[in-house]
Amino acid sequence: MHEIEEVRRTLPGQSELILVDDGSRDGSWGRIRELAGDRPWLRALRFLGNQGQTAAMAAGIEHAQGELIAFLDADLQNDPHDLPRMLTEILEGRADVVCGWRARRKDRALSRIVPSLVANFLITHALGLRLHDVGCTLKVFRRVYLENVELYGEMHRFIPAYCAAQGGRIVEVEVNHRPRLHGESKYGLSRVYKVLIDLLTVKMLNTYGSKPAYFFGKLGFVFFGLGTAAFILVAWRALFRGHPESTPMVFFMLLMYVASLVCVTSGLLAEINIRVLHRVGGKRSYRVIDEVGTTEAAGGAPGVR
Repeated sequence: MHEIEEVRRTLPGQSELILVDDGSRDGSWGRIRELAGDRPWLRALRFLGNQGQTAAMAAGIEHAQGELIAFLDADLQNDPHDLPRMLTEILEGRADVVCGWRARRKDRALSRIVPSLVANFLITHALGLRLHDVGCTLKVFRRVYLENVELYGEMHRFIPAYCAAQGGRIVEVEVNHRPRLHGESKYGLSRVYKVLIDLLTVKMLNTYGSKPAYFFGKLGFVFFGLGTAAFILVAWRALFRGHPESTPMVFFMLLMYVASLVCVTSGLLAEINIRVLHRVGGKRSYRVIDEVGTTEAAGGAPGVR
């Protein structure tokens, strides 16, 4: 806590610290309550049970009041003294998101480093992010890029991808990484498959979230093309070779045409759901972050904005 207090005194403007206790059973909450007693800038949340890092970050976003939001792990491996440099990138207008890069990681376990390298490779190449370290929790965001982000599962590592999809400028800053002194990391090779599933979800949402018919339409076109190729082969063999096609190729042709029809139908249904979400659910395909001019300024003329 003393490091946080040191850094906080160097930050511009007002700041707050939100601690999220993810259902700990080691007496941490009692210590947090003591710390918050004489620190009005410290707020704390306690989960009923362990919900994971993504839930903790989502709760922090929901309760934060500032225009800039930074994330910091509580295991002391992230160095809070890196925050002023990261904030400067945003305050001077060079970025909307600043991600920490643990260029010299101090993790000892090979089972911790290898999954991170695999996840970094998959995420950066699939989502087009030019980052070395997507798993580093130490990040700073403009609040506007986080307000409509729905976090669940293990989605916290994909927050920069959501911001990039909204047009956010991302900068990476090399940060200090310290050895873990307490506890054990819960990350390992067993989480690689979760990364793959979440990666597919994020790719779909970012690319086709507002136009699912395009995705299903592309799939339908591919299946239709394969079915047509099979039909041409069947017709050529029957008409010019005098050999009626065997059942497997005919079955494949019919299967591709049915798959094409299913994809087109699914795309239309998904498109209807998206339109219902926008109309009935109040969700818009755009976000207004500033507005100039009012009806009164225009003399109160009806319909003038």
